[in-house]
Amino acid sequence: MSALLRLYPAAYRREFGDEIAYAYEEATSGAGVPARVREAADVAGHALRMRLGLGSAGRPGRLLAALAPFALVAVGAAASSWAGVLHNVFLMVDFDEIGPGFAGMVAAYLVMVFGVFLALAGRWAAGSWTVLAATVVVFALGAVRMGIASIGFSAFIDGPMLVLALVAVACPPDLRPAPRVRTRAGVLAVMAWTLVLTSAVMLVPLVYPFTQLRFAVTLAAGLLLAGRRAFAGLRTAPAVLLAGLPVLFFALHPGTLLPLALAGLLVLLLVAAAVVSVRRRRGARDPLVGG
Repeated sequence: MSALLRLYPAAYRREFGDEIAYAYEEATSGAGVPARVREAADVAGHALRMRLGLGSAGRPGRLLAALAPFALVAVGAAASSWAGVLHNVFLMVDFDEIGPGFAGMVAAYLVMVFGVFLALAGRWAAGSWTVLAATVVVFALGAVRMGIASIGFSAFIDGPMLVLALVAVACPPDLRPAPRVRTRAGVLAVMAWTLVLTSAVMLVPLVYPFTQLRFAVTLAAGLLLAGRRAFAGLRTAPAVLLAGLPVLFFALHPGTLLPLALAGLLVLLLVAAAVVSVRRRRGARDPLVGG
């Protein structure tokens, strides 16, 4: 535990170190290895947030909480789209030519999709850490497969996914989205539904306009699962833009939508940001407005 406490800033450790250590011992007393690992990860994540100033009381922490659901939705849609693209290549090329690393990337993208829906269904910690782990695997396999000389391309494609996965993991626990599904049976039902959805979009032919379905269907399903509360958290224009721009980036790579459609979505995003900004200013002048 002492090693975990050293992760905290010195001032915070002096003030709350004993309390954190006591809470950790209470939570892990008589617990198995999975529970201890989970508690240690929670403590390490909290320490990291304290060092970065991302606590729930600060503006950066609240912004992370507002963006986290949309970060995961964007990652899930992109992972679904890339998994479909690679799956079609996998079917058309002899396995000996592409190797096990290629198949590993397809599997990791699918794990990312499952992690996204697991988090949005209510198991936020397990889902977000699953997404982060799978994203690291995709990034590493992509860099190894393409070689060190092409690592920049891997960073350009998979780097944004890694950043968004970190946004989800760094979301303060007390500001995480409320569970949409509260029972274990409900979560299992969501995961079964995710399996059906992912299998369906994977089998979509690699022919336009069907390629758009991989991205659009997963995106719509993720937003539906995130729910209205997620949208209610976007209270400022920067939050709206930061939530929407990753979706547009992933729609552009791997070329899911046409430039004209992307331009239209960008205009809608700017309009939404302007509307939120206007409503916020009116609310600041008149507390009865937008209350």
